[in-house]
Amino acid sequence: MVTKAKRRSLLRLDLKHVLLLFCFSRGCLVVTEVTDGVDGVELCAQIHNRVLDGTSEFFHKSLENLFLPPHGKDPETIFIFYSYRYPNFPEYVTSANFSYWDIERSGFDATAQTVIVIHGFKETGIAWLKRMKDAIFKLDKCNVITVVWGQTESSYEEERLHLPVIGNDIAFFIANLVVSKNIDLKDVYLIGNSMGAHLAGFTGKAVKRKLNSLVGRITGLDPAGPDYYYADATERLAVTDAAFVDVIHTNAACTRLKGMGYPYSAGHFDFFVNGGITQPGCREVNEYIFEMTASELRHSMNYLLGFVDKKTIESLDKYFACSHFRALDIFLASIENDSCEFLSYECSSWDRYLSGECDDHDVAVMGYRADMYKGLLRNSNRMKFYLKTGSVYPYCL
Repeated sequence: MVTKAKRRSLLRLDLKHVLLLFCFSRGCLVVTEVTDGVDGVELCAQIHNRVLDGTSEFFHKSLENLFLPPHGKDPETIFIFYSYRYPNFPEYVTSANFSYWDIERSGFDATAQTVIVIHGFKETGIAWLKRMKDAIFKLDKCNVITVVWGQTESSYEEERLHLPVIGNDIAFFIANLVVSKNIDLKDVYLIGNSMGAHLAGFTGKAVKRKLNSLVGRITGLDPAGPDYYYADATERLAVTDAAFVDVIHTNAACTRLKGMGYPYSAGHFDFFVNGGITQPGCREVNEYIFEMTASELRHSMNYLLGFVDKKTIESLDKYFACSHFRALDIFLASIENDSCEFLSYECSSWDRYLSGECDDHDVAVMGYRADMYKGLLRNSNRMKFYLKTGSVYPYCL
């Protein structure tokens, strides 16, 4: 039986989480200057919480490992290979057993593009990997490899610090393909979702170091923002990681509560969907506060303070991730619906786009075929694009 004192204690606990969550959503904590940012997120200078930026923002980089719990050895990265010749028969490969893989009988086509798809932090089930594979095969005859990576019990900060090691593993796998099948690196295409976008970047960096050449393309689907706000180009996805880097921003923000995406340009093409912050049909997190259970409030607070476990991820998916995962949904729609073209206009800001000032500027189609427009880079090394979408799949207007 719950006593009155216990009920009062639980009520105080719930109110504490509500007030903290509301306070964080309004930027009540330490404010610091961030001058460079994307349109809309140029307001980063107004609200930037070190507490909400995660563990790495508390400590000097050289001390970071001293304060984080030790990262166990990651399970071996698994590469699931699909051939367009045998699309329903996956082959499971690791770097360690690569020499035992009968690549000649696998259906691997050395003359075709090799698409490597990388999930994000602690994504469970990962049904979208198979969905993307199936959609790609309907369009192109290519090799598709989905990458399963990460440690089950690791924290977000631990896994972030470990990304260069995992990127090295993926790069080693690519190098094995170059040696065994003489594939052309320009035909290697990496697609990364959330933290997986940064992992794709580390893979591109490692390939460049090992093979002195660039992979052909990397697409970042709303690259993760927490703990990357201050990261330089060596610590995240960057424009130098592939011959062509395109990034779709759908939840760019300066703090964990405002959004889960990286707030700055990172590619040759950066697409800011509906301004890149909040998507149609999605709500801001502070609007959910009074709908959360006590448990969900606690797990949401864990996320804001940098601690992520299975229950926290469930709360993220329910309350935080709508706009963040819209990048993945829109990218899938760009593959699955030929009639749906995400026309985007080159523009310096969302406000200028809305005012019509950019209606006569260069146009590119965001998504799977965005590389068809990289010729526009003759006039510029990097370009920002804006567009509007709908609120339901396939999101076309």
